[in-house]
Amino acid sequence: MSVVIRCPYCVQGSEFRPMLRHPGKRRFVCLSCGHSALLGAIYSTCHCPKCRKMSAVTRRCRESDELRQSLAD
Repeated sequence: MSVVIRCPYCVQGSEFRPMLRHPGKRRFVCLSCGHSALLGAIYSTCHCPKCRKMSAVTRRCRESDELRQSLAD
């Protein structure tokens, strides 16, 4: 049975786009946006443009939550 890993950002037809597996590795890459993932592991170091944007948004949200909390104290 072949494992299909799909990109969480790109759509092909009515499904998320399948990612290409590097030969001999557990690493998968989306040919459309460059998103990467590892099979069977938590992988948080993807540097594709969409992951960088999501990281920046979450960082801003955390900073504003911390600021709100410090003002409330």
